[in-house]
Amino acid sequence: MAPPLPPGYRAPPRPSALDVLRTARGVVVDIAPAFTRLALGGAGPGSTTTTEEGLATARRVFGRALVRLGVELSVHRAEALPREGGLVLMWNQESHLDHLSLPVAIPRPFFSLFNNAIARFPIYGAHMRATGHVHVDRHDERQWRAAISEAARRVHDGEVVLVSPEGTRSWDSRLLPMKRGAMQLAIESRRPTVCVTVIGGHARLPRGSPVVRAGRLKLVFSEPIPSGDDPDALAATVAQTFTELKGQWA
Repeated sequence: MAPPLPPGYRAPPRPSALDVLRTARGVVVDIAPAFTRLALGGAGPGSTTTTEEGLATARRVFGRALVRLGVELSVHRAEALPREGGLVLMWNQESHLDHLSLPVAIPRPFFSLFNNAIARFPIYGAHMRATGHVHVDRHDERQWRAAISEAARRVHDGEVVLVSPEGTRSWDSRLLPMKRGAMQLAIESRRPTVCVTVIGGHARLPRGSPVVRAGRLKLVFSEPIPSGDDPDALAATVAQTFTELKGQWA
């Protein structure tokens, strides 16, 4: 469900004809074939970010797609990410391009939490379930609490999870309120949190637009944040970290 339009919202500029052509080519050459491979190839280890093989494939395929779309991706401070042990990655949702850029930037295999919109998406939703990602239905409290606890157990045991603490994209790239479930996951896992701050995603693909605008996109990793035992304090720290890194790297 989309958030309400913020006061004073102004629609983004119209894309250029070249942007439209680049986007159409990216869909035909990269995105549609990727979905076809998912439909035909099933849930093998090379088709998911939960394995080294799959993450390498995603980097290659999605990196090429971003170039064709005219997106100049740069990744900063990836060395801050611990190379072993369980970890919660939280990112600020800016656009659908996040789903291409994050696998290119994240250096370790990871599973992710996904919502009802992804779960209902043909082919992709079934693929996510079959390859170890975790569906969270925020309309079913019993389901989402069990899903969060299962994800926390996996992170405690050494896996990496990617989660959006906002739960959706805003209309203007400003942060939305942090969801309690993401904080609960981090606290239950007793593992650190790293913020992955996306800068420029909204400008490249504004909410409500199907056309990618060419230009720069940055992803910046934070230092690990102790998850602690206070969800409100953790939410405040995560939001502050996103805001500070945006200010430093924009």
